[in-house]
Amino acid sequence: MSTMSLSKELKELEAQGIDLLEILGKDQHLESPESLQKIISTLSCSDDNLYVELLYQLTWRRFPLDEAVRIWGGIRDHKKVLEAALGREVGFRVAALDYLFSIEKVLQGVRLVARPEFESILSYVNVDEVTGVHSRRYFNERLAEELGRARRYSHSLSMLIIDLDNFKQVNDLCGHIEGDSVLRQVGRMLMDTTRQADVVCRFGGDEFAILLPETGPEDAGMTAERIRLAAAGISIPGENDLDNVMLSIGGATFPDSCDEAEEMLALADQMCLDVKRAGKNGVRIAGKE
Repeated sequence: MSTMSLSKELKELEAQGIDLLEILGKDQHLESPESLQKIISTLSCSDDNLYVELLYQLTWRRFPLDEAVRIWGGIRDHKKVLEAALGREVGFRVAALDYLFSIEKVLQGVRLVARPEFESILSYVNVDEVTGVHSRRYFNERLAEELGRARRYSHSLSMLIIDLDNFKQVNDLCGHIEGDSVLRQVGRMLMDTTRQADVVCRFGGDEFAILLPETGPEDAGMTAERIRLAAAGISIPGENDLDNVMLSIGGATFPDSCDEAEEMLALADQMCLDVKRAGKNGVRIAGKE
């Protein structure tokens, strides 16, 4: 599975001088429509979901698909209105700021921050510095968003809670530096074995959590088992008698086994505890025999 997020794909295009936001906003022009379609076909998303991601990059708010498409069209129309009124070209980002601040009123207290400083702040807030996966804060935000989306469109949403078995022994015998190395390897493995749409985070200490949008209990169980088997390939560094990494994984699914975010967290965590009490190194998904 690809580990590159759509955000990173867009940044790579920008590094090549291709700013999709400006191209789709008519600030930048390509040689032909075929050139645009060729670029979009390389991205890991549908055409409509691209608008969701582009607006997210622009505003750091993730709008529902239908709302994102509507807002994008509104910005393009507003750009034409501004250009006609001012008698000059208006950048798409400028039109977006005015439209979202003055007309849609979804932005308040806007501040201008240079991209490098902004991305540094985002990384500090949203990324776990040890493992490189998302922070718990980011996970909590996305849980609320994904649960709302699943409820709105009658989709399933699964959550996995993943605990490293006997990790205290790793720190005690190998030291915290080597322990952090193991956590980083587990983080990379989790990114490698999940989809771009999934949300991987370090939940705390030796515990990780994953959101699996549009995933029922059966598929969540298969994903969890794939993760457990992949972890067995991660060895503990140094000269010791410790086994390779083993995981206890619990899961819960909306709406099959829970209805609210807190209930989903508690149930997935309980499933994980049940695995540990039963001998560790296993998977248990609520509602799945």
